[in-house]
Amino acid sequence: MMNIRNHWLAFMCLLGGLAVQPACTKKKPEESKVSSTSSSSQGKPKIFYHYRRSEEKSLDPVKSFDEASRQHVRSLFDTLLEYNYLKRPYELAPLLLTKMPEKQADGVTYLFTLKQGVKFHDHSVFPDGKGREMNADDVIYSLKRFADANANRLSYTLIQGLIVGMDEFRELSKKHPQGFDYDKNNIAGLKKLDNYRFTITFKRDSPLNFYPLAFEGTSVVPREAIAKYGDDFDKNPVGTGPFSMKTYSRRGTTVLVKNPNYHGTYPTEGAPGDKEAGLLEAAGKKLPFVDEVHLPLIEETQPQMLKFKKGEVAWVAIGRDDYVAMVERVPTTDGTKKFKLKPEFEKQYALYYVPSLATNFMRFGMKDPVVGNNKALRQAIAYAMSADGFIDLMLNGRGNRSESIVPNEIAGSTRETGSTWYTQNIEMAKKKLAEAGYPDGKGLPTLTIEYRSATKDQRQQYEFMRNELAKANIKVQGNFQSFSNFLKKTDEGNYQIADAGWNADYPDAENFYALFYSKNKAPGPNTSNFANAKFDAAYEKARHMMNGPERYKLFAEMDAILKEEVPMILITNHYVMGLLLPNVRNFKRSLMEEYPYKYLNLAD
Repeated sequence: MMNIRNHWLAFMCLLGGLAVQPACTKKKPEESKVSSTSSSSQGKPKIFYHYRRSEEKSLDPVKSFDEASRQHVRSLFDTLLEYNYLKRPYELAPLLLTKMPEKQADGVTYLFTLKQGVKFHDHSVFPDGKGREMNADDVIYSLKRFADANANRLSYTLIQGLIVGMDEFRELSKKHPQGFDYDKNNIAGLKKLDNYRFTITFKRDSPLNFYPLAFEGTSVVPREAIAKYGDDFDKNPVGTGPFSMKTYSRRGTTVLVKNPNYHGTYPTEGAPGDKEAGLLEAAGKKLPFVDEVHLPLIEETQPQMLKFKKGEVAWVAIGRDDYVAMVERVPTTDGTKKFKLKPEFEKQYALYYVPSLATNFMRFGMKDPVVGNNKALRQAIAYAMSADGFIDLMLNGRGNRSESIVPNEIAGSTRETGSTWYTQNIEMAKKKLAEAGYPDGKGLPTLTIEYRSATKDQRQQYEFMRNELAKANIKVQGNFQSFSNFLKKTDEGNYQIADAGWNADYPDAENFYALFYSKNKAPGPNTSNFANAKFDAAYEKARHMMNGPERYKLFAEMDAILKEEVPMILITNHYVMGLLLPNVRNFKRSLMEEYPYKYLNLAD
């Protein structure tokens, strides 16, 4: 989802929004020539200028389970399924397939039919440098690679327990850390029928079965490129996606260039209001619309906004300071939160915002001898934290307090379960601190909170946390580091407290409860290394259920266990908010397609 794909989210730095149609133009920086056929009616190449907030971990789909990597992977590779860009609620749609998978007579086997003529990017790994046609062998190879424990350490949990024979294949791969031969080892549930048709047999007819096939980790890759590059495939990505890599620089500017042979077309159906907003004017047209996407690394929010105001990037998130200067809250009587641009900006830019499919929280490292072995200490910290204060001060009100690990926009949240979380109570925090063996904080060592960068926003979050905990005589210090170092530390579970968040890999509550399932311990998504037998039993029972009262009751039971044991501190479901330049077209904020470059266009 993104997510581990520690879909780690800086609270003020995420992008998102509603459909908008800007009304005026803004001068862009001078555009460089590209080799691809220009998409502009004036003959000049169309370049979409955006940015990256963090260094990506890897461009290899099976090794990327973080938001920064996903920004590239979704543009370079394709999956069997995707989420319809326009429809809400989010709905799966065929991408590399001609149609949705067809259920067979046994009720658990599905027939998959691939599009014909889909080609991998032109690349030197192919004869004469021309990309060959993608086929069923490539799909089966890629799914085997996703299951291979030697290739994929992070995201296998998304598909674990779903496909017949896949778990056994993974266990066998662990016995062959060097040179596991896919040709000699099959997955019983994957059967090739011909070059364009194959079947997948699932263990049960579960609502979760298809979600992993839209996750970027299961993207289809060519065997030739893996054979040539091995671990360096992440620096030499070859896929069937709407863009290929023209220039790659982790600390500089990465440039994606249009794939002229791309098979995809713009959706022909959307949600109510999309046609009126102009979002279906491109229906059925060949993707992508822009010739290049330029992505410099800009980690701080201030230079991001400065470049946006100069017309040097077309899309920007709104940070805390920019919100105060540019946005105002619209009074409502129904409790909803609405926003608008201040008058001096409303003709220059377009504002968008939408509740996220993410939960922001702080993780406790249960392996740590200080916090991991002391439930009362974790409870004291939970009582000392003010989610409402964080939302008001750090997010300018752009969020709702989390009462459950499940975001409010996903079925199974507090709306269905009635679950509640801690509210700030300094008296109770001090009482719990004494119960933990540290009356008035005496004898408690300074605790370390891990942060993914040293940006202004991260330091402001730390200062808020430090000030709140100090009210209960709990001292903390911040460890500000690079995103790659942050991921390494959290993936290994070696920390006391870590700033964290989880953005839905798929729109189902199970994806969030999986974060605390003991079998998903680090390097899986349970980097807290939390283990509770009652929680596991409820999770296993609820996992494959359809949504309804019985499933929601189990969710409520898991919520109660998490509140009692406190492996994390819930904070907020934030609003995703940002600005567009007025020449951007086809923009609708999809929280399952966070970087929809292939759909975007620029007015001439």
